[in-house]
Amino acid sequence: MMQAIYVLCGISRQGHIQAIKRQAAQVEQSTIYIRLMEQVREIHPGMGLRTMYDMLEPQGIGRDAFIVLGLQEGFRLKAIENKTRTTCSIKTNRYKNLLCDKEFTDINQLWSSDITYWYILEKFYYLIFIMDVYSRRIIGYSVADNMKAENNYKALKMALTLRGINDYQYKLIHHSDKGSQYVSELYTETLHDYHINISMCNEVYENTHIERVNDTIKNQYLNRMQISNYKQIEQIVKQVITTYNEKRPHQSLHKKTPCQYEAYVLSTNQKNRQKMKIFTSDLSQKMAQNKQLKLFNN
Repeated sequence: MMQAIYVLCGISRQGHIQAIKRQAAQVEQSTIYIRLMEQVREIHPGMGLRTMYDMLEPQGIGRDAFIVLGLQEGFRLKAIENKTRTTCSIKTNRYKNLLCDKEFTDINQLWSSDITYWYILEKFYYLIFIMDVYSRRIIGYSVADNMKAENNYKALKMALTLRGINDYQYKLIHHSDKGSQYVSELYTETLHDYHINISMCNEVYENTHIERVNDTIKNQYLNRMQISNYKQIEQIVKQVITTYNEKRPHQSLHKKTPCQYEAYVLSTNQKNRQKMKIFTSDLSQKMAQNKQLKLFNN
């Protein structure tokens, strides 16, 4: 009976058996990929399939096939709706933007800080991050239910303690928006005490690196976690930042995590390191011209 079917289909018994084995192997391999996706999502709940593929570099499957498999198995990310709240900046010309046309080749040359909101348990909390822009490592943070300057100071002291340098000899730039917390006497005097240059942006696009981190931490991690009480908040923020620094690779860091990249930087001659330029004066002028044109057209 089976032999007649083989003849009718134009295949051999051996070919049929081999096809079954290949199909079984494919199912087994797909199961392995799915398990890998599950393991990644346990650690990085908001990581997309493309980033996941780049991190895992799985053998035997292309990126497109990996993404299709993930979508079929329900790994499509659900959109997160953020409650809207803005942080306030004040108008001051005391501190200029020092980043135009600057190139960076080391850690502790540029720190960037920002405040972002997080709506959880029917209440707004405020997250302050300080990041070493060259390595993307979050080196200081604070979480609070208010926007007092002491919270920013707490994040700054954490960064200073982690780095363990008493005098930066004005080789480090601290960049932020013009929020009242960043121009407070407590904050600016601390920066001056450590001989750190103060830089402030004039437009929102001048602090994009830290704003991208804000989005990643909130929408890929915090907003996808189950939190039942206020006591969990600080512990979960700490856990997420550790994950971001030690387990989340970045394409721009040659697929290394921020901590791995810092170790790589310290072992590499400065002349051979990647040069980072935040933005140029030409770009700044172009953005300003586009803004003026938009206002004129309106």
